[in-house]
Amino acid sequence: MGTGTLFDQSSGETNPNTNLMARDFSPYRPDWEMAYQEFLDNVVRQGKYTDPLSLGYSSGMLRHMSLPYGFQFIVRPEMVWIVQEGPYVRYIYTDGRPFPPDDELWPTFEGYSIGHWEGDTLIVETTSIRGGIPVDRTGLVFSDLVHVTERIRMVDTNTLVNEMTIEDRIALTEPWTVTRLYHKRREEFPRMESVSILENQRNPVIAGVTTIVLADDLEDSSSPYPPEVRALAIPSIPQP
Repeated sequence: MGTGTLFDQSSGETNPNTNLMARDFSPYRPDWEMAYQEFLDNVVRQGKYTDPLSLGYSSGMLRHMSLPYGFQFIVRPEMVWIVQEGPYVRYIYTDGRPFPPDDELWPTFEGYSIGHWEGDTLIVETTSIRGGIPVDRTGLVFSDLVHVTERIRMVDTNTLVNEMTIEDRIALTEPWTVTRLYHKRREEFPRMESVSILENQRNPVIAGVTTIVLADDLEDSSSPYPPEVRALAIPSIPQP
C-alpha cells in the first residue's frame, strides 16, 4: 500500500484534504513558485480543487507512484510491471534496451521507463512525461522536460522504499529527491480494487455535462486538461 496523498511528506504532513496548509516544497523557479502559491491560496485553500482523477484522467507516472492505493510488483528478467489499483500499469524495460531516439519519443502520461538492477535495488529512469499533470491534490506540476530517476528496494520484509530524484530545467532550480514508502498488506484474502474510467480525456464531464474536446480547440497545450478543468486542477504555469 502507498502512504499518504501529499507527494513530499518530509514536512510531516500527509494529506492536503485534512490540512489545507499542507504543501510541497519543491525547489521551484520563482515564477513557478509564484503560480503554485497563488493556486494554493485561491483554489486549494478555498475548497475549489477539482481532481482530474475524479474525471477519469490517468494519474500520470509520478502520481502513479504516490497514491495511497494497492500496488503489485511483477518482476521478470526483461521487464518489471507495477500494477496499481485504478487500474494503471507501468512498464519498465530491464532487457538492456536504450531509450528510443528523440524523434520517436513524445510526452505521455506515463512516459518511457528503462531500468536496471544494482544488487537488490531497481534503478529506473523515466523521460518523455507529459507536463501539466498534478502529482497530488495541491496542484504541484512539472514541465514536459521532467526527468525522474527512481531507486526502489526492500528495506525489510514489509517495506519498500522508493527514492525519486526529479530534474526539470524549466520548473526547478535543482534536482529534488522525494522518498515514498510502500507497506506490505497482510490480508487473508488480498484483492486489488479496480474502478473503470467513465470518461476518457476527450470526453470530460464538466458541470455534469459530458463534453467533447478536440485538439484544435485547445489554445493552451501546457496541460492535457480542458480550460474548465485546468483552472481548478493546476496553477497557471509559466510558458517557455
